[in-house]
Order: sequence, then C-alpha cells, then structure tokens
Amino acid sequence: MTCTPHPATFRLLDAYVGWEEPAGAEPGADGVVGFDDPAGIRLAHSGPAPQGPTRRQLLPWFPDARLAPGCGPCAWYLLVPDAPELLRRDACAGAWTSVWPSRCGPGEPYEPLSVAARGHRLAVVDHDRVLVWRREGAQLAGVIRAERPRWAALAPGDEVLVACQGTTDLRRFDSTGAPRGVLRTGVRGEIVGLRTGGDRTVWLLTDDDGRLSIHRGAARSGRPARFHEVTPDELAAALPPSALVSADEDGFCLREDGPDGAVTTCHTWRGEPRQTPPAATAPYVTGGTLLTGLIDSGISRCRWHRVRVDADVPAGTAVAVDIVVTEDGRYEESDWQTAPPGVTDFLVDQPPGRRLRLRLRLSGDGGATPVVRRIRLDFPRVTSAELLPPAYRTDPAADDFTERFLSLFDASLDDLDRVIERYPALLDPAGVPDRVLPWLAGLLGLSFEAGWDVATRRALLAAAPALYRHRGTPWALREAVRIVFGVSPVIEESASDRRWAWLRESAGRGSGQGLGAVRLFSRSASRFRLGGSALGSAPLRAFGAPDGDPLTAHAHRFRVLLPAGAADETALRRLVERQAPAHTVGSVRTGGAGFVVGTRSTVGVDTAFVPLPPPVLGGERPLRLGRDGVLRAGPRGSRRGVGVGVVCAVGVHTRAV
Repeated sequence: MTCTPHPATFRLLDAYVGWEEPAGAEPGADGVVGFDDPAGIRLAHSGPAPQGPTRRQLLPWFPDARLAPGCGPCAWYLLVPDAPELLRRDACAGAWTSVWPSRCGPGEPYEPLSVAARGHRLAVVDHDRVLVWRREGAQLAGVIRAERPRWAALAPGDEVLVACQGTTDLRRFDSTGAPRGVLRTGVRGEIVGLRTGGDRTVWLLTDDDGRLSIHRGAARSGRPARFHEVTPDELAAALPPSALVSADEDGFCLREDGPDGAVTTCHTWRGEPRQTPPAATAPYVTGGTLLTGLIDSGISRCRWHRVRVDADVPAGTAVAVDIVVTEDGRYEESDWQTAPPGVTDFLVDQPPGRRLRLRLRLSGDGGATPVVRRIRLDFPRVTSAELLPPAYRTDPAADDFTERFLSLFDASLDDLDRVIERYPALLDPAGVPDRVLPWLAGLLGLSFEAGWDVATRRALLAAAPALYRHRGTPWALREAVRIVFGVSPVIEESASDRRWAWLRESAGRGSGQGLGAVRLFSRSASRFRLGGSALGSAPLRAFGAPDGDPLTAHAHRFRVLLPAGAADETALRRLVERQAPAHTVGSVRTGGAGFVVGTRSTVGVDTAFVPLPPPVLGGERPLRLGRDGVLRAGPRGSRRGVGVGVVCAVGVHTRAV
C-alpha cells in the first residue's frame, strides 16, 4: 500500500509487505514456500525439507559419511562399516583397493562411522575415538579420544576438528591427539556435515527438524568463532564441488572427466560396480496453491481495476491466478474470475466490492518451479474515460466497454511514464548494473581501461562532474590518479623551478647575493647571441623574442611523481595524457632506483627512511659491520625510522632505500 497521506491506490503482495495468508495457514503446507524470501515464492521441494536445500543438492560438498574425496581429481575413500574396511580409489575409473591389506590397520574393536581426508592425511571416526593417519593411511599419527564422535574434518596447520553427537560445538585437536580447545558455533539443530576451507574457514551442514542449513565460520586462534547461515550459491562460490552426483541406499555415482568427455560411474557401498544408477527423484512437487485472505481496499463498493503478477515461468511450469471480489466477505465458487492461461496482467471483471481474495496456483513437471516475486492490485478503476464527455458514459454497458478498451492504451502509457520517472536512476553510477557502466561512460565522454575493476569505474563516473569542472588543473589530475590507482601523486610544475634570480633571506646582511651582484637572466645560456654567448654553450632558437625567455622557459610542463610500485607506469602515462590539457607536456616518474648521489631524488618517491634491520652475522645474506648494521644502540636507545623532533643520524638509525 502507498505510504503517502493520500488514499491508497494499490496493494502489493511480496516478501516485504506480506502475502496476506489466511489466519492459521502454514507456509509450505499447500506446496508453496518462500514467503519470507525476497526472491519470491515457489514450489516446495519434495522430501522432508520443503524449504530446501535438499540433501541431494548438497552431495557434491557434503558427501555421505562413508565417502571422502582424497588427494587428486579421482581419488576417493570408501568406508565399509559392516566389514569393517576402508577402500581407496586412486586412478580414474579404477577399482577400489583396501587401505590396510594386512593386519596393520587400527585393530579391534573397530566400529567406523565416518571418514575424512585432506591432502595425504586421513581421519576415521570410530565409536569413541578418531584415528588420524598420514601418508594416506600408511602411518598412524595419533588417536583422539572423544565422547560419541560423529564427524571429523582436517584443517590446515595439522589441526583436526571433531563434531560429537548431542552438541554443536567443535573440539579442536592436533594430529597427535593433543587438545587445542573448543570452537563454539552457536548454531541450531544437529551437525550432519563438516568441511574446512583453505583459508581456515569451517562449513557446517545442520539438520533442524528436517530443515537443512549451511553455516560458515572461522577457526582462527585467539578469535571467537562467528558462524552465520549462508546460501548454497555462496557455498558453491567458495568451495569447488566434488564428483559425487547422487547416492541412495544401494550405492552412489561419480561424474568425472574422461578421454571422451564426462563419464558417470556408479558403485555399491562395497566398492563393486553398479549397473543401475540411482533412480532420479523430482526436486520439486508438481503443484501448489496460495490462497490469500480478504484484502481490504478501505473503499465501499470499490471497483478493482487491474492485477499484475511479476513472475519467472520456466518451460514446463505454469502460473494461474483467480480472483473474487465481495463486499461483505461472502461469495460462491462460481464467482471466481480465472485469468486466461499464461496471462499475468489482466483487468478485474468483477462487480464492485470492498474486499478481494486471490488464489495463486503454481504447477510444474517436478524438474523446475515458477517463481512469483510480486503481485500488484490496482484500485479503484481510473482510466482515461474520465476525460471524455459525460455523453459517452450514459450507457452502463458502453461505459464498461469504453473503460476496458481505453485501459489497453493506459497500460502502455503508464509503462512509458514509469520509464521516464526512472530516467534519473539511469545516470546514477551506484545504481546501474555493471554492464551499463561502459554505456554511461560513453555518454559522459569517459573511456575505461581493460584492467579497471567495477568499483574504480563507478568512482570515476561519480567524480566525473567535479573532474570536468576542474579539468586541466593539478587537483583534477591528482584526483583522477587517486581514484584509479589508490594513491595521491606529487605534481611538480617546471615553471616553478625558474632560478634566474634567487635572493636568499639574508640578502642585504652581508652573507647573501644582493641586487647588482647576480644576473637576473643569463644571456649566454638561454639562447645564442652574437657578442654575448660562447660557441657550444647556448642553444640556437629561431622563434620567440629573446627578452621573453625568462617567462617562457619550462612553461606548460609538469611532472607526476609516484612511489615505487604504486602504479603501472604505462597505464599511468596513458591516464596523464588523457587528463592533461592539450597545450601542456607532462611526464611520469615512479620511484625504484633508490637514493642516488648527484641525481635529484624526491623523498617519498625515490627514498624511504626505514629502521635498520636487526644485526645478524652469518646466514644467506651476512651483514657487513659498519655498513649494514649497528652492534649497539645509541645513548637514547634504538630508533625506529625518522622521528620528528628527535636527532637521528642518517646511516646510523636510518637507511635510505
């Protein structure tokens, strides 16, 4: 509903406003879920978790407890609990072999529950212990004692995480079994899957009364663990999926790359070939219905105008909409108005009434689902027929036909009005999609480099008005370099370096150069003059007036200075050429050569005053006494670089690089 003090003109049904479900209705009970999802409502998943995700969807990342991917694209471990035996599959499309062919295994009693692998390490969860192996099971590294362990995961840094039944906390150990503490996750439900990432992230799969959830946290020492729920898309973006594609009570299937493309191989839980793959189950139910409550317009005898459904309808699915209008809430089944199949935008052809009820029916083939993001109900009926003379509205039947006929054109005009209203948003760099940024840059006369990221492009577009207003000034050039490369350069204008007449502050006191004692301009060095310049000491110039040389020397020239490694010099030079005025000549200089005696060097560009390294004798790069290190600190202790207001000796407390 509109949020203005004016009377309401429409009602929205979505995740933000609500779907106006009848009192007592349970989401998902009629095959429709996602009432709180901004993406929209959809058909429920088949099985015990209608909200999703399903266990089948998450198999590539959270395999069955009896399976674990090993080191390599085709390496897998298979646990046979009733044997008990641990099998390994090394080569692609190869057979399963026993990890412990002789009596060098874990010994008895042995009741394995799950297996985990990472690199060349292996962990097998027993009924009251976790066995950690190195070299793919050839060397027993340690035994972890725990109460009712269920899942284990091998983390970087020789760490083992163990999840026990009845708790969502993770116990931390090293490979030898020494405890390292407890990682409290704070998640709800029961842990049914445990994974670790390369950046010390921990991924949990929990089951809370049939609802599966994915949680991500960090296992960093000295910091509290913060686990939060993530989507399957975030999981897929962070962890690569394994080759496991399906599993049931009789076996599982792996889809791997072969010489002739992807090949699917199926196995039993004993490692034997399986001829019949698991039966494919439909991920979604085939039908669902949403019945809203009575939506009150607040207008007695309201003439409801239009229904618009914003939905994605894939092939094999359908969305059907039924409505009924009533004044007092009573209606018959024959009063429902059904929209034509496939129509998601239609006019309300119902008698006037204050309340409206909507019935949304979703259907599919089980492999896909339609998604309804929003439904908009417009009221009361207002068309361009209101602008016609009253003579056109005397006949009720003709009036109704005229309104419905003109509504076709009103709908098109409304769409155009919305596009015009949104026109300022098309020029907002922060609101347009990424693919629109080059078009917007061309509209403003900007060009992007191929290596610039999206954030840099948006920042340039946002700063374009200010850059154009100050085009040709040092500020604009400095700001453009800062946005693109993330560092503010030093801009030196060569005209400020004219040294024709430089009088010291002590002039006139006996120690400086006074007027008459120094030449204001050297005729012998500016250009060649007969009777005033030595041969070979002055350039020959055939343009300009000689008297203007003191003013034109170094004019319209500047230099951009950046520290070493701050930017690519080639890309920086292209940016400077585009931003500099046409009548100027600019040059680019980046540090890196270090402090060179006899050559002009800029502090912060060619030099960096840093503390000396600690003196270490011997090693790969031994120190040279008296040059690379100080054996004993000064009378005021060791210095750390250059301190303001503190006497520092260059070469003793600092080093120029």
